Amino acid sequence: MHGLSALEQIAENRVLSGWLRVFSREPDQLNGPHQADAELVPIPGTHQLLAITVDTLAEEIELGFYPDPETMGWMSATASLSDLAAVGARPIGMLLSATLPAKEDASYQHWIARGFEAACIQAKTHVLGGDTNWGPQARLTSVAVGLVSPGGLLMRTGCGPGDLVYTSGRLGAGGPVAVRALFPALDHPTARPFRTQARIAASRVLPGFATACMDTSDGLVATLDQLGRLNGVGFEITKPLTEFLDPEAEALSHRVGVDPLLMLAQPHGEFELVFTVPSDERERFEAHAVSSGLYPLQIGQVIRDRVPRSTHPTPRDVDAAGIRNLLANTNSDPEKCLAELIRLVERPVP
Repeated sequence: MHGLSALEQIAENRVLSGWLRVFSREPDQLNGPHQADAELVPIPGTHQLLAITVDTLAEEIELGFYPDPETMGWMSATASLSDLAAVGARPIGMLLSATLPAKEDASYQHWIARGFEAACIQAKTHVLGGDTNWGPQARLTSVAVGLVSPGGLLMRTGCGPGDLVYTSGRLGAGGPVAVRALFPALDHPTARPFRTQARIAASRVLPGFATACMDTSDGLVATLDQLGRLNGVGFEITKPLTEFLDPEAEALSHRVGVDPLLMLAQPHGEFELVFTVPSDERERFEAHAVSSGLYPLQIGQVIRDRVPRSTHPTPRDVDAAGIRNLLANTNSDPEKCLAELIRLVERPVP
């Protein structure tokens, strides 16, 4: 990959660049490629921006991450609503395009709808319409539309060395979903349903403080790596993982006998927000957050070296490019991907 830009060293970014070489851009679009979790366009005659995003659940369903249709519906809505949260937008409506397996009865559709509707209610929004068709495998595509004022906008760009790194909640909850799907024998009756929420309310606390923001839909390592490539910086996780790792993820990592960092490196995230705040704003931000009902977790800092790094239990650099390119390099074979992921996570620092 010699000669590629920092962004295009990642397979997914190269695919996105392929679309951009063909599609023309709206001249007034505020965000550039990769710069925000949702697309941002000014609404003529107003001081508002239209935020719009689209997500498809396909491989997650095929791999069995969401074994019941209600969870499929919930996660389809949450994936797009989380993108609105990451730009500070207020949702005004959603669309759902569903491919339903012809072999399933009406209850399958009913529970997808129930899950989708529950996530919309949690986010205080509604389904405006959509499209339905049939196929051999379920596919759910959600579109979320929202509004944000320029003063409330959050972007992925703008952080610099010395900024502090926060998360809106504990991370790694998506790890058990992926691990249990690949190894069903590990499942047990006490495993809780996966009902992670889009952090829309939390995002309203961040404007005026956050210098960059992105959701963790692809896991913490991918999030920090993408932010680093966009801003020309690196990140150092200075807190012990136990202080911000989801309890179920931590327990499962011990049970399986893998490094807890695996739960933060695998590509199925938990849809929290990761954001940066200038260090000299720490006290003012934390007081403002707590008074607003948000209890952020400070997990590290922005550094000059362009690499994600963890200092606990011992200092080590994280091969984020290797981790993020695993699906492409293993032809999306889940068992090969997991085995290589374990190797990359546990490999010692040279």
